Amino acid sequence: METERLADAFLRGGVDPADAGAVFWIAAALQVYFTELAATLQATDLRLLERRDLCPCCGSTSSASVIRASGQNPGARYLYCSLCSTAWHHTRALCIVCGGSRTLSLRGFEGDSGLARAETCDECGAYAKVFYEAKDPEVDAYADDLATLGLDMMVSEAGWSRHAPHPLLLVG
Repeated sequence: METERLADAFLRGGVDPADAGAVFWIAAALQVYFTELAATLQATDLRLLERRDLCPCCGSTSSASVIRASGQNPGARYLYCSLCSTAWHHTRALCIVCGGSRTLSLRGFEGDSGLARAETCDECGAYAKVFYEAKDPEVDAYADDLATLGLDMMVSEAGWSRHAPHPLLLVG
């Protein structure tokens, strides 16, 4: 079936540019389905994976991270799964791709609100988006990731590669 083929392509990260329009809707449906499945799991069912940038629930890559301003651990960083919306803790001072810490930098647009930053790593050449709950208590790692595509363009033009593609930006 064509729908299953496209769903498999999305889940494997191999979407043909010609299929991007159809896969967009399949990806959205898969995100709803996987989020519902993740909600049925108990925290004790989950284990951090060896690759800490992968979701402990479904194994997908993170979309972005949020630095919390409230709750039990203000200042803690949580990665958000691009497929099932699970959030898990990750050390702030480490690159989520290579685990390095020597060459991490935060980059953003001068004079903006400071809500979004790109954490760049010169050790592996990757970057990941970081959002700050203190700047907007209603920050949404997924929606704000899409809303800050200009930040992606800026750091990509400067030579860093995104740690993982955004699941709804299927091509490129």
